[in-house]
Amino acid sequence: METQATIPLERLPKALVTMIRVAVGVAQAHRCPLYLVGGFVRDFLLGRESFDLDFAVGTEPLSFASEVAERLGARFVPLHIDPPTGRIVRWDDECPDATADFTEFRGDLREDASHRDFTCNALFVDAIELVQKGTAPVLDPIGGMHHLEARLLILPNKRVLQEDPVRILRAFRLAATLEFQIPPETKTALTLSAPLLLNAAPERVTMEFAWTLQTSSAHEQLLSMDETGVLTILLPELPKLKEIPAAGYHHLDGFNHTIEAVRMVEKVMRCETEDEELNNLLAKVKEVFNLRFGYKRYGSWVLKFATLLHDIAKPQTMTVDEEGDLHFYGHEKIGAEMAEQICERFKTSRRESETVVALVRSHMRPVGLAGARHLTDRALRRFWRDLGEAVGIYCVALSAADLMATRGPEMTQEQRERHYFVLRKLMETYFALQEAKERVRLITGDEIMERYQIPPSPLVGKALRFVEDAFLEGRIKTKDEAWSLLDEAMKEWLKLVRGA
Repeated sequence: METQATIPLERLPKALVTMIRVAVGVAQAHRCPLYLVGGFVRDFLLGRESFDLDFAVGTEPLSFASEVAERLGARFVPLHIDPPTGRIVRWDDECPDATADFTEFRGDLREDASHRDFTCNALFVDAIELVQKGTAPVLDPIGGMHHLEARLLILPNKRVLQEDPVRILRAFRLAATLEFQIPPETKTALTLSAPLLLNAAPERVTMEFAWTLQTSSAHEQLLSMDETGVLTILLPELPKLKEIPAAGYHHLDGFNHTIEAVRMVEKVMRCETEDEELNNLLAKVKEVFNLRFGYKRYGSWVLKFATLLHDIAKPQTMTVDEEGDLHFYGHEKIGAEMAEQICERFKTSRRESETVVALVRSHMRPVGLAGARHLTDRALRRFWRDLGEAVGIYCVALSAADLMATRGPEMTQEQRERHYFVLRKLMETYFALQEAKERVRLITGDEIMERYQIPPSPLVGKALRFVEDAFLEGRIKTKDEAWSLLDEAMKEWLKLVRGA
């Protein structure tokens, strides 16, 4: 059972040592066993930095975790009731994202290990011995060390997926983050158990799915999910894209185009498009892809989720003209409605939902600009005014990925170059607008309300945008010129408002 591997206390981050010492103190007071287990032990042995502790405690875990949190002056969160799991967060200001989860230790080591999700997570360290001696051996009751070294995700038994169906998704997340393989016997079990996800808490499903999409191998995991039927359970709308044939601009069917777009958006976020100038522009804003949307959920997940849904309405909107060409008129509008329903089903946050829906609705805007006879500065500025900073950048990234995933016979080099030209112009406009915002505004909203004796209203915003557009177009340079131009416009606008 005992391996040659050990964990020395001195090699652990200070915040984790603090938590372990306090938890051991509570365990000794209750005279109950306490083990470090799961992902923390696994990651330590793999040489991966981890600030997430997992404890198995030989008493009721929620009250135990609550007592530890009270001693630390930390926040306690009852994570879920079945199985009872308590989480402690925010006990160290220098390590605010560290977590400690407490579950009930069941039976002996072998029995507890048989309830773990994968054998590589069924490795234990006696926390009391670790504190008392400064080091402790890794205990391996069911051979998890062998599977860890082989980088395989093996189930202790098929029952563990029934006990917690979210473990089905965790298999793909761990395969992505740890670069482990899912062997055939595990895939078979995932396939047979996939329908159980329908009974899982949506919030936990979304968490595992988001963490998987955030990885650089998200597209590979999506294909694996499709192979096992898991993707059909999560997103029954998505496999219907296989009905969209490869034709015209697309060299792949609708489903594989979407998966390819997810792969390509990862390249876009690394500033690896086919256009070097666009790469340089994106490099200046790439931090926006790390924008935080929730607990360990970032902009990269939201962008990839939107990419996954960007053509979701094509099966419903597909038409064939007299020449046999396919059309998908309005798929972005209907797709946005479907995306909103999907986000509601996934229980995403309001901010995540609004961002995904906006991206699905707007993903064709750069294509429209590329097809316009005249590309005006006003149209470029309107794009940023409508979408805002983060969503606008995500939309540029999605559009680039969509283009990179599209190589059908009807897509000419001239069209590709025009599309990239528009994406570059959009990013250049973004930087110009950012620079303009840093300048002193010629006229303020308060000045507008005072001059025209109007209350706060949409008209004030309209006036500000009117002056800003005129300034960016070079029609005005001074405050007097701004008032002169705005006075003429306000005459008509005020007539309409007061007439109404």
